[in-house]
Amino acid sequence: MRKRTLLLATALTSGLLTALPVTAATAAPATGPRADFNGDGYGDVAFAAPYAKVDGLGMAGYVAVVYGGADGLDPVRRTVVSQNTAGVPGAAEAEDTFGDALAVADLNGDGYTDLAVGSSGEDVGTDEDGGSVTVLWGSASGLKNGTTVKDPAVSGHDNWGRLLTAGDFDGDGKADLAVGTGSSHVYAVRGPFTTTGTTGAAQKISTPETAYLVDAMDAGDTNKDGRSDLVLTYRVRLDSDESGSWSKGVAYLGSPSGPDTSVPRPLNGGTSIALGDIDGDGYDEIALGNVFTRDDDHSGSLGGRVVVIRGSEGGPVNGDAPMAELTQDSEGVPGADEANDGFGGAVSIGDADGDGYGDLAIGVVFEDVGTIEDTGATILMNGSASGVSRTGARTVTQDTAGVPGSAEAIDYFGSDVLLADVTKDGHADFTVTAGFEDEGIGAITTLRGSAGGPVTEGARTFGPGSLGQTRSYGAFGTGLTG
Repeated sequence: MRKRTLLLATALTSGLLTALPVTAATAAPATGPRADFNGDGYGDVAFAAPYAKVDGLGMAGYVAVVYGGADGLDPVRRTVVSQNTAGVPGAAEAEDTFGDALAVADLNGDGYTDLAVGSSGEDVGTDEDGGSVTVLWGSASGLKNGTTVKDPAVSGHDNWGRLLTAGDFDGDGKADLAVGTGSSHVYAVRGPFTTTGTTGAAQKISTPETAYLVDAMDAGDTNKDGRSDLVLTYRVRLDSDESGSWSKGVAYLGSPSGPDTSVPRPLNGGTSIALGDIDGDGYDEIALGNVFTRDDDHSGSLGGRVVVIRGSEGGPVNGDAPMAELTQDSEGVPGADEANDGFGGAVSIGDADGDGYGDLAIGVVFEDVGTIEDTGATILMNGSASGVSRTGARTVTQDTAGVPGSAEAIDYFGSDVLLADVTKDGHADFTVTAGFEDEGIGAITTLRGSAGGPVTEGARTFGPGSLGQTRSYGAFGTGLTG
């Protein structure tokens, strides 16, 4: 059971940003939210149900936005989009998995945040699982209409849109989009993007060594030069008989020509990524979560690990001295390091208490609560001038007083996490996905940020029924971003 569920959660959390976070996109600007689809000044949250039925078609998938406001996220204020929505390219088809990757940025420069949506299972003509990427455009009334982002190498890969993140990699003031595929290649597509489908040139980016899969991807500014840096994790085979693998990571610094692949910065591997400023010095840190066990990957650990790499004038500082290397046996981390807990299945960085330091949220997707197996948990660790603080950490589960719902087996609470301010009060609010709530239907829980961190007063939980959708298997909440 644990091996099967580990692979399921990895599929749900790997590369779905996130980060970035991580799950997924540059760090939040100094003024205003990172995701504001309707331009009202309140942060919004986007997520998907990529395995949901649409008009009876299994795993066709849809995406949703819940708009922020002074009272937090309220599913009454929402937009739900599938490929059967008017103005959206294509048509909902079985196993398209529309929404299996998301990224946010103002891609056409009109002042409204846009949502890039991956549909890696999309058949393109006779190309089975060729994949597609659609930009849904922000407006004063929220998301509406969409445009396809052209695949620059249709015959070179499948699963175009399996991973997405956005940033300004060349520093020209126009948002760019990085797109992952089912291979070891990523493409950085330059902005600006237009509603007619034109974009800038696409840069092909390969991993430093031959990989068989890119696991996760996110972007942020680790050296404070005004350009986004691109961070990837990927897997390589250990030997020719493919009996094992090794998860590794790399950062490519932004440059006037886009991500600079001439000097790759080696990093730890992992399955989730988030970037944000934890120590308040203006340089983004890189948090790398790794749920792999030794049985799954030779870079793995017992119950999961999170490594935090410090940003600096020269970029990410890795080597022998990461800012933090965390397991549930580390000082100040609640719980215990137990086999297959999935610590690090999701990570996010945001300032929940408004003290100027980014806090670190960690999903522990297979954590048992008491005797309840795989119900899932989240851990929040405070930021400080010295980095990740080892004091004041807290655990939030569906068994925590004031959190709606109840801890149930195989809920996977913490399968995705997001720290983002949706109330415009200067405190990042805490949003958590339980990807397999009610046997795979999925649910989202949101807690308000405050001077003391996230609080349960006024906490809300909602699922597809709250958005007018059918309550059925769909992994509702996947790809949480905002």
